[in-house]
Amino acid sequence: MINEDRKKIFVGFLFATLLAISMIVLHERSVTRQSHHGFTLYALFNKIDGVSNGAEVRLGGLKVGRVVSQSFANDYQIKLEMALDKNYELPVDSSVQIETDGLMGAKHLEIVPGADEELLNNGDSFGYTQDVMILNDLLEKVLGYMRDKKGVSDEEKSN
Repeated sequence: MINEDRKKIFVGFLFATLLAISMIVLHERSVTRQSHHGFTLYALFNKIDGVSNGAEVRLGGLKVGRVVSQSFANDYQIKLEMALDKNYELPVDSSVQIETDGLMGAKHLEIVPGADEELLNNGDSFGYTQDVMILNDLLEKVLGYMRDKKGVSDEEKSN
C-alpha cells in the first residue's frame, strides 16, 4: 500500500516537473520571438479608425512588422509603436500611411521610403504620416465636389 502511494506521488511530481519545464520553454520561445524584431519606430496620427495592435506594417506591399501599441500623445494625437522584423534602412524623410485591403478590408500601415541619405534609427518617429481615409468622409468630399461642379455649370449656363 505504501509503495503504491509513493508511486502516485512520484508520478505526480514527475508530471508537475515536466509541466513546469514545458511552460518555461514555451515562455522563453515567445520572449525570443517577440524580441526578434530589429527595431522600433513610432508615428503620430490624428485618426486610426480600424488599426489595432497586431496590424501589419508593410513596405512595398510586403509585411515587415506589426503594430505593437497605441497610446495618446500630445494634442490628442494617437502614437503608434511599430516593431519591424529586420533592420531595414529607411530614410528619415520616409512616411507611413494607413491603408485598407480592398474597399472594406483590414487596415494596415504602409511605409513609403524617402530619398534622404540620413536613416531612421531604433526609437525614431516618422516625420510624415497620412491618416486613415474614412469611406463616409470620402463620399462627402465627392458629393461636395459634384455639388460645386454643378453650381459652376449652372452659372456658366446663365451667362
